[in-house]
Amino acid sequence: MKLTCHNHRPTADVFDPRCQRCGRPLLDQNITRDELLVRVQALDPEVSISLTGRQRGTWVEVAQEDTSDVWMFWARPAANIAGFEAVEHPSSNPTGEELGHAFLIEMMSAPAAPAEEIGVAWSRPKPSRWDRFKRWSRANAEREFMVIAAPLVCLWATALFVVLGWDGVKGVASAVASIFS
Repeated sequence: MKLTCHNHRPTADVFDPRCQRCGRPLLDQNITRDELLVRVQALDPEVSISLTGRQRGTWVEVAQEDTSDVWMFWARPAANIAGFEAVEHPSSNPTGEELGHAFLIEMMSAPAAPAEEIGVAWSRPKPSRWDRFKRWSRANAEREFMVIAAPLVCLWATALFVVLGWDGVKGVASAVASIFS
């Protein structure tokens, strides 16, 4: 096995993820603990950041030392801009599931995105009825009949029935039938 490996390939054992080439233990997304430390340090290079050595699943405990204080948090690899996700947990010995749950709660309680839109959505304006009429096709004609003519025919038939009554409608129907026969 090689001592250093830049492109890790995990083994098939999901309970002990190690690189097939170099044998180093891997976190999620084929990243070692040292590579995660580099990602965390890249966010603020002026602060002293180190790993404590504790690991819960894919979460690794990180110590961030300032001039007078030390902050402890848990981090794991992620496919975001920073390259990792971090969460603080009140328990001194949390499980990986508790850390994932705390991170989910933190993301769900994050403030919502601003209501203002960054850009205006643009869409093609719908052509007017006249523009659609100018580009006549059989499909357009059928669609226009169903939208305009069918309700008008029903309206006029109702008006004719109200004005003429049942005997008048029968007379008009027989007159129309005699024209075609």
